[in-house]
Amino acid sequence: MVLVSGDAYVDHPAFGVPLLGRVLEAAGFRVGIVAQPDWRDPSLTDFRACGRPRLFFGVSSGNMDSMVNHYTAHRRRRSDDAYTPGGEAGRRPDRATTVYANRCRAAFPDVPVVVGGVEASLRRLAHYDYWDDRVRRSLLMDAKEADLLVFGFGERPLVCIARHLAAGGALRDLRELPGIAFRVSGSALQAFLDSHPFAARGVVRLPSFEDISHDKSKYAEFSRLYHLEHNPDNARLLVQPHGDQAVVANPPGAPPTTQELDAAHELPFTRRPHPRYAGACIPAWEQIRFSLTVVRGCPAGCSFCCITEHQGRDLASRSQASVLREIEALRDVPGWTGVVSDLGGPTANLWGMGCDSEEAHRVCRRASCLFPTRCPRFRVDHGPLVQLMKATRGADGVKRVFVASGVRYDAVYEDRAHGAEYLRELVTHHVGGHLKIAPEHVNEGVLKAMRKPGPELFERFLADFQRISREAGREQYLVPYFISSHPGCGLAEMRELADFLKRHRWKPQQVQDFTPTPMTLATDMYWTGVHPNTGKPLPVARTDAEKRAQREMLGPLDPPPRRRIAPPPRSKRTPMEPGAEAPGHASAIESGAPAPPRTTRRVKAPRRGRRS
Repeated sequence: MVLVSGDAYVDHPAFGVPLLGRVLEAAGFRVGIVAQPDWRDPSLTDFRACGRPRLFFGVSSGNMDSMVNHYTAHRRRRSDDAYTPGGEAGRRPDRATTVYANRCRAAFPDVPVVVGGVEASLRRLAHYDYWDDRVRRSLLMDAKEADLLVFGFGERPLVCIARHLAAGGALRDLRELPGIAFRVSGSALQAFLDSHPFAARGVVRLPSFEDISHDKSKYAEFSRLYHLEHNPDNARLLVQPHGDQAVVANPPGAPPTTQELDAAHELPFTRRPHPRYAGACIPAWEQIRFSLTVVRGCPAGCSFCCITEHQGRDLASRSQASVLREIEALRDVPGWTGVVSDLGGPTANLWGMGCDSEEAHRVCRRASCLFPTRCPRFRVDHGPLVQLMKATRGADGVKRVFVASGVRYDAVYEDRAHGAEYLRELVTHHVGGHLKIAPEHVNEGVLKAMRKPGPELFERFLADFQRISREAGREQYLVPYFISSHPGCGLAEMRELADFLKRHRWKPQQVQDFTPTPMTLATDMYWTGVHPNTGKPLPVARTDAEKRAQREMLGPLDPPPRRRIAPPPRSKRTPMEPGAEAPGHASAIESGAPAPPRTTRRVKAPRRGRRS
């Protein structure tokens, strides 16, 4: 098969398409990867470079949604791309998954096309699109040449699809696979549902695309219904009419097992960009080249975060032995200096945790395991994580192991047995001068809309961090992230945050504006003006002037908007196969990949007796 991606080719397990290529290769398949193909070329040279795929095309926009990659929160075109050599912008199209899928079909009309990755996961149903400022159809309806959409982690479904097609099967016979979505004609829908095995769990008939496009109250109802169906153990079949067709989304797939995760991350990655790039800097790779992903998924369910929509709420953790073997393999990677830049994942301190009751999990429909209070069935134990951290920093050839992923501090204080031990280990040995933390706000109402813990826990964490840092003789700082213009936040709420920062003598140099990404609960609040779960109205900053007024309270504004510049001319590129010379590339139907750095800069905690 041929995998097509919007990222440069970096053969690293944090980049989705190379990871999938390695997994498929290990399963016995030959895989070609087309990195950042020239979609403007009428001859479709890049899409034909590997020849006709024997099984299928697999298409992804890359490790990020292409619209988030291209545009700021104020809909201004970005001048760079962290997943491209030299940070060059313009090497992938807007709505890249749709464009690539249609080009693949044009290149080889008889070859099946499977789409996936974060862009596809977030757009598998009708959704509000911030950049068009309207409700758009499911990606399956725009990418008409796509035969199947894979959402969530892609390793297991793609291997299943490949084996089925290699045995002579057809894609239409795979519609019982978890974690996929597809189109069905309206006339055949009822007969299809009558024979579908997941229909035994129940069928949720969502409001149609046409209804939610014209009625925000119906959109809010659609959001409420959809966000109940994230648990692989009990999620029901989702059906959403689009004109004379319907999009059907099966329940999500179960997360990978520890054994599957270990095997995938220990495949023979070179951890380098392909040599074709001649040593050009790829910013996203530079950031994570010596990082280790030890956990996937996130049970927190923050309303503005798309991780749950893509990776799911259930955690999947690697074994300690596997992590140590990966560190041992780093010694053979050029440029290794003995420093692990990150030991983490979506959340740094939830490794090895999860629901302690299979029976309770089978019936659970909670959106968050930690908010508004921790579920009593969610096991919080930092003891094994402390042992992992000690083992990694004690491994041969290792000088330092840093934690750069965010820390969920409410989970730390829920752990009465080992929370304090974890915090001391973290602050004393794993902070590289500053530690990322994401309180996001301090107003109780806004935090409730965000599904984040209250400000008192953040202040407690700040005090403990400063105390342990002093005891360890280290000068190090917190990097708190705050969001302005989140639904539920008005000028009064921002004034409360500004007063909090002033009280602590902090001054952020930049502020992160809320960016509505498809299918998140906060985006649905932004579009409808109400909380979908309660129907209660929320203040929403919609205009640039309203957003700027909130940002001005916390720090200086961005420089004036740049003039839009046409993308640079493209040169022809030749696709490659994993395992050839030096594979590498980025994107995927799986994601555990790094996002570009957020725009909030660190703010120093003041020294005692001094103003910062």
